[in-house]
Amino acid sequence: MKLLHKFIIKSFIPPFIGAFFVTWLIFIMQFMWVWIDEFIGKGLDILTISQFIGLLSTTLVPIALPLGILFAAIMTFGNLGESSELTAIKAAGISVIRFANPLLVFIILVAVGSFFFNNYLIPEAKLKATRLLYDIQNKKPVLAIKPGRFNKDIPNHIIYISRKDDDDQTIHDVRIYNHSAGRGNSNITLAKKGKMYVTNDKKFLVFELEDGWRYEEKAPIGKDEHEQIRLGFKYWKKIFDLSDFKLPSTDENYFKNMREVMSVTQIIKQLDTNRMNINKIRLSTQEAMCPNLLIVRLDTAKQPIKLPPWQSPTKTFWNLIPDSLQSTLLTQAESGIRSVKNMLEINTQNLRLQRMNMTDSQIELHKRFSMPFACILLFLIGAALGSIIRKGGLGMPFVSAVIFFIIYYFMNTIGEKIAKENVVSVVTGIWSPSIILTIIATFLLYKANNDSPLFNKEFYGKIWFLLTKFTRKQKGI
Repeated sequence: MKLLHKFIIKSFIPPFIGAFFVTWLIFIMQFMWVWIDEFIGKGLDILTISQFIGLLSTTLVPIALPLGILFAAIMTFGNLGESSELTAIKAAGISVIRFANPLLVFIILVAVGSFFFNNYLIPEAKLKATRLLYDIQNKKPVLAIKPGRFNKDIPNHIIYISRKDDDDQTIHDVRIYNHSAGRGNSNITLAKKGKMYVTNDKKFLVFELEDGWRYEEKAPIGKDEHEQIRLGFKYWKKIFDLSDFKLPSTDENYFKNMREVMSVTQIIKQLDTNRMNINKIRLSTQEAMCPNLLIVRLDTAKQPIKLPPWQSPTKTFWNLIPDSLQSTLLTQAESGIRSVKNMLEINTQNLRLQRMNMTDSQIELHKRFSMPFACILLFLIGAALGSIIRKGGLGMPFVSAVIFFIIYYFMNTIGEKIAKENVVSVVTGIWSPSIILTIIATFLLYKANNDSPLFNKEFYGKIWFLLTKFTRKQKGI
C-alpha cells in the first residue's frame, strides 16, 4: 500500500499545483479588470501597483483553492481511469475511497492550513489592501496640463498654454489666473514662452517664464476708486506645491472594524459586544415601560369608575380632578407619552442595527470554517467524478470542475444572502451548501465504487437505442 500511497500522491501534486496557480491567476486578472479604472490617470508608480496586486492576490487564495482542488482531483482520477490503472486497482480489491485515503489526509491538512491562513494572513492582507485601495481612490489624478485647454487641477489657479514643444518642457503663450484672493480674475500672469517641469522629487511644479506681464487688481479703496498694478518682466519663476497630488496614507485603524479583517477571536468578541448591547437596549425598553411610570390614557380616564353602592355611579376619574389641574395633567401626560414613544423608536432602530451587525459577524465566523470544509467535499466529488468519467487531459475535467464550482458558488451566495436577510438562520444559510455537497459526494462515491456508467455516453446511447426500438415495436414498424 505504501507504493500506492506514493503513486497517488505523486500523481496528484503536479496537477494540484498547476490547477491552483492557473485558477488563482484567472481570479487575479478578473479582479484587476474590476479595479483597473481606479489606476488610470493617477500616476501610480510600479511599486504601489505591485503592492496592491500582491495584497489582492493573497486575499484571493481562499477562492482559488477549492476550484484548484476540484480540478486536480478530477484530472488525477480521470487520467488513472483512462489509462486503466484505476481498473487494475479495483480488480485488486481496493475501493476508490481506500485508494484515495492518502490524498484525503493530505487535503485535510491543506484545509486546516487554509483555515489558519484565512484567519491570520488574509485579514492582515485585506486590511492593507483595503487601506491602499482607499488611498488610490482618493488620490487626485496626475497633473496633466495639455496645450489648448484650461487646467483647474491646482487649487485656486487656472493655467492655459497654447503650445508645447517636442522637448515636453518649452511652452508658448502662457496664462496663469490666480484666484486666491477670491475676486475672480484679479491676478493674471501672461508670458510669451517659458519652461514647465516637475522637480525630481515630484514635489513641485516649476514655471520659468520669459517676456511677460503681471496684472493685479487690488481691493476697491472707495466707491469709484480702484488700484491696478501692471508689472513687466523678462524672467519670472513660479513654483506650485504638488503635495495634494501625492498618494495619501490613511491610518489602518480606520478599517479595523470591518469583519473581513478580523480574526475568529476578534469576531467572537464582537459578537459578545453585540449581545451586551442588545441586552442593554432591552433593559432600557423595560425601564421605559415600567409600571412606576404614570401614563394616562385619556379615553379610559373618562370612563365611569366603579364606586361603592352608596355613591353615584355616574362620576368618572376625570370628574374627580379639579378643573384647574386638568390642563396641567393633559400636558404632562402628553409629554410623557411622547418621550416614551421617541425612546421606543430609537431603541427599535438600535436593536435592528445591533441584530444586523450580529448577523454579519455570525456569517463571517461560519464562513471561516465552511470554506476549508468545502475543500474536503470538493475533493471527494472530484475523485468520484474522475473515477466515473475516466477522461484525462484538460477538456472534460475542466468543464466538470467549473460546473460543480459554479453550483457550489451559487448555493453559497444564495445561502449567505438569505441568512443576511434573516429568512433562515445563519447556520442553515451558510452550511446548507456543505450539506448538499456531502449528499452529492456520497452519491458519486457510491457510483464510483460500483463502476456506474453515470457519465458514460455509450450507456445513454444504449438506453436511447432500446427506447427507440420499443417505440417502433409499439407502432408496429
